Amino acid sequence: MNLPGLSSSNRFFIPQRDHRWPHVLTALLAVSVLVVVALGLVGWPRLKSTSIHYELIRLRAQVRELEQRERDLTLELESERSPQRLAERAGRLGLVPSAPAGLIAAAVPEVVE
Repeated sequence: MNLPGLSSSNRFFIPQRDHRWPHVLTALLAVSVLVVVALGLVGWPRLKSTSIHYELIRLRAQVRELEQRERDLTLELESERSPQRLAERAGRLGLVPSAPAGLIAAAVPEVVE
């Protein structure tokens, strides 16, 4: 549509590129980089803190499990060291109880003349 009053008055108008866009894009990129760095500086320690917390929970559970195992093994050791258990095992091996220390009968050698 060529309306007489609405057309461009300058027939030699050459469209040019807007020179502000590179500056705007550079500023936008710089702000974006700063935001990413700021989020990284805040987020990374939080992420590490969370992972350390989960590892601490796992290690505490492992400590509880190991403490329970130690208690079980201590009870088993005490059971194996009990006098009744030792006497039972000695009997299976063919050992007999010794005479009390005060009643040791020594063989008296006979004197031959």
